[in-house]
Amino acid sequence: NANGKSRQMGKFTFHVRKLPDPAAYMQIGTDRFRGGGLAKASIMSAPGIKAAIDDGILDIQFKVVSFETVFFDNMGNAVPMASNGAQFSDRQKDAFRKLSRNKRFYISQVTAVGPDGITRKLSAAMEIVVK
Repeated sequence: NANGKSRQMGKFTFHVRKLPDPAAYMQIGTDRFRGGGLAKASIMSAPGIKAAIDDGILDIQFKVVSFETVFFDNMGNAVPMASNGAQFSDRQKDAFRKLSRNKRFYISQVTAVGPDGITRKLSAAMEIVVK
């Protein structure tokens, strides 16, 4: 409004894009662990999996709906264990207890829902090596 009259000062078209896929991580204290070597005590203390877009500018949390852990038995056979929700299941925690040093397991098939309501299946898997 200028002197009681309305005037258009400018016009701009905004383009809105869908949020990119988040990255899965385990919350270890204040750190976000995304894969690699980790102490067995840290693995046991982690409650579950989280997902977020954290690129230094944005920090947008996603709700993890489900994920899968894949362990390998003594014969080299893959043993997948699904979890409904973001928390580790009792069966997964039991498998963590039995892991020895330098054993690997994978967290994959993470499904998360963002604040935009879109459900996404994350393609990246986390490899974790017990130290």
